[in-house]
Amino acid sequence: MTRLIYLTVFILSIIASLTLYIISYDSKNISKQIIGIEELIKSEETSLKTLKAELSLLSQPGRIQSLSQNFDLILEPIKVSQISKIEDIPIKPANIVMDELVQRSLIGYSEIKNQN
Repeated sequence: MTRLIYLTVFILSIIASLTLYIISYDSKNISKQIIGIEELIKSEETSLKTLKAELSLLSQPGRIQSLSQNFDLILEPIKVSQISKIEDIPIKPANIVMDELVQRSLIGYSEIKNQN
């Protein structure tokens, strides 16, 4: 009877150690993935800062004015009549939008089918 208890405890300890090993291995992999994602986020934030700085540089009024003069463009200030509200833009009905999406997908599907 004691041999059965010892054998059961031994098997349970092996199962427990294997479970702990698997959990440890998985946690290390998840930790590596988190580090990779954090590095990607930092890279994207740096790219975003660079793009914002570039936009600021490119949209300087003096630069736009000199480009306008170099290329003989006639730029005028925006008139109040050119500004409208978002509500003034006509919205397509949903069924027309869906019909266009279906048509595009069918065209793409038929082109792929014809290539094979």
